Amino acid sequence: MAVYMTRRGHTVGIWSRSFDPTRDTLPGPLKLTATGVVDGSFEVKKLQRLTELEGYPIVIIALPATAYFDVLPDLAMHLTSQQIVIFSGSLSLAPLWLHEMARYAGNDPTITAWGTTLLAGSFQQGGTLHIPFVRKKFDLASLPCFETANSLDLCKKLFGIEFQALSSVLDVSLSNINPIAHAGQMIGNFSRIDKAEKWKLFENFTPSGVQLANALDAERLKIAQAYGAQVRSLQRHYALSYAVDEADVATMVKEIDRTGSRTLGPATLNHRYLVEDMPYGLAFLERLASRASIDVPVLSSVLSILEVMCKLDIRGGNRILDLVIGARDDKQSIIERCQGTRTPDLTRALVE
Repeated sequence: MAVYMTRRGHTVGIWSRSFDPTRDTLPGPLKLTATGVVDGSFEVKKLQRLTELEGYPIVIIALPATAYFDVLPDLAMHLTSQQIVIFSGSLSLAPLWLHEMARYAGNDPTITAWGTTLLAGSFQQGGTLHIPFVRKKFDLASLPCFETANSLDLCKKLFGIEFQALSSVLDVSLSNINPIAHAGQMIGNFSRIDKAEKWKLFENFTPSGVQLANALDAERLKIAQAYGAQVRSLQRHYALSYAVDEADVATMVKEIDRTGSRTLGPATLNHRYLVEDMPYGLAFLERLASRASIDVPVLSSVLSILEVMCKLDIRGGNRILDLVIGARDDKQSIIERCQGTRTPDLTRALVE
C-alpha cells in the first residue's frame, strides 16, 4: 500500500510495531523495491511512534487481524476528529470497534471500511515486493454513515480506481469473501501444507474445493439477506479482482490460473488464511448467524473440522469478537450500531 501511494505522488509515512526506536539498526527511511503492476525502488518515512500519526490527515490501516486486539485500542487514543481513517481488508467489524473506542476517547474521526484490500502483494526471495494486481472496484462504507459519500469521492481520487458505496460497515464486513475462498482452497490441500510444499493456489483450487467455497458463499449470502445487506457473490468478486469474465467459479478459477497467477498456497499452519481468516472471518460469520437465528451447517462444520485438524481453538482465536458482538447484542442492535442510529455502550469498547 505504501509503495502504491508513493508511486501516485503522495507523501507517505508508515508505522509498525516492529519499528522500535531504541533498537533501530537501520535508521532512516524504509527502502522497498517492487515488481509487477508497481515497479521500481521507493523510500518511505518510518514513523517511530503512534503520536506521529496525528500529523497526517489520512490514516490507512493495513493490519493483520491477529494484531487488532493489541494495536487498535492504542491507535484509537491517537486519532483526531479531523482525520479520515481507511480500514483496508477489515474483518470482524473492527472498524466499528475502532470508531466506538475513538468516541470513548473523546474524538470522532471518520472511519471508512473496505471489505477487501486494494492490491495483492508478497515478498519474494531477496526481499523484493511483488504486486501482481490492483483491484478494479470494490465496496466501502463509513462511520458516521453520512460521511460515506465524501469517503467515496476521496477514495476514488486517492487510489485511482472505482468504489461502490454500501449502506453500512456491516454490509462491507459481509462482503469480504476471503475467508470463504481461502477455506475452500485450504481444506483440499492440507497434505501439501503439512509437507510444506510449494504449490500454486489457483492451480490446486480444484472442483471439490470450489464446491465447498460455493456452499460457504451461499450461507454468507443468506446471512447478508437476514441483515438486509447487499453484497456481491464470490463470482462477482473474482470478476472485479482478476482479468476474467464472470462465469461459474470453477471456470473462473481455471482462467485465473491459465492467465498466470503466481499466488502460492500456505506452506505452514501459521498462515493468515488460517490464523486470520478462519477466526476473524468464518467464526465472526457464525456469530452473526447465531444472532439472526440462522443455521449455517457448512460453515460451522468447516470450523469444527479445522479445529480438529489443526488442534486449534479457532473460534476462541478471535480476540475481539466478544467486544464487538457481546452477549446482549441481537440482530437489530448490531444493525443499528453499524448504521450509527444506536448509541453504543462505549465502556465495553475498552480492553481490560
